[in-house]
Amino acid sequence: MVDRARPEHPSVSVIIPVGGLDPHLDAQLQALADQDVGFPFEVLVADNTRGGDLGEYVLTHPLRERLRLRSVDASRETGAGYARNCGAREASGDLLAFCDSDDVVHSSWLTTLVQEASSFDVVGTAVETDTLNSVRALSWTPTTAPENQGRTDFLPFAIGASMACWASVYSDLGGMDNRYRASQDVEFSWRAQLAGYTLGFSTEAVVAYRLRDELRPLLRQSFRLGFGFAKLRGIYRPQGCPALKVRRVASWWMALLLRNPLLPTSLTGMSRGHWLRAFVIRVGELRAGIRYGAIGW
Repeated sequence: MVDRARPEHPSVSVIIPVGGLDPHLDAQLQALADQDVGFPFEVLVADNTRGGDLGEYVLTHPLRERLRLRSVDASRETGAGYARNCGAREASGDLLAFCDSDDVVHSSWLTTLVQEASSFDVVGTAVETDTLNSVRALSWTPTTAPENQGRTDFLPFAIGASMACWASVYSDLGGMDNRYRASQDVEFSWRAQLAGYTLGFSTEAVVAYRLRDELRPLLRQSFRLGFGFAKLRGIYRPQGCPALKVRRVASWWMALLLRNPLLPTSLTGMSRGHWLRAFVIRVGELRAGIRYGAIGW
């Protein structure tokens, strides 16, 4: 039986996985310092780099004392999931909150997560893309409405850029599975629910999410997204995750053919970057779908 006894006023640890000395990290740390909360919290930067510059950056940061800021060595393996797990092991909080180094949380972010966590084991919130992104980046990556975020045709999930989990639950589940290079947040959320834990999701968009604004990083991310989610589907089919139907996959490829970038954007309704992103997602999806048995009739 899952024990859901929770402290009325939990201590909170914010964990930020960092794969390099991100130039946007300062903005995220300032946003955390501006949280509208009436309780102290700590911030752990999980250093997934090899150079060691991040440790010095944290030691000399002007917000170090205010945020109870410290760095955690997470350099043994590459991957955001591994970095989050290292941060979780060093955290002192009852509740673990996760955000990313290149985003900017709204002032109500922590309050929203803590309130949601009073009723659930794992929680997440919607994100918004209007604040930080250029017109070009927005044209490449369509925005999902807040009420549709965190949904799949199997089980809902908490977005890794804005999620929280009780430390006891995170430990019980063994943290995130770093064998997945994408969709680690989806896999963790599904595994938690299948283990009997509850998931709550607030449709209040309390994180400014940064999109890729250069084509090559966007396409790398898109391939990982398509491959990772199809891999996840295949592995979780025995637990009830529906297969990708052949007819549906064929319809996606047909839509890409009919809306190809050789045609005018005014006719297709897709920018070239949007089309390339969709194409690369489908390539990754097809490769993993075949490899992991995610495609079925």
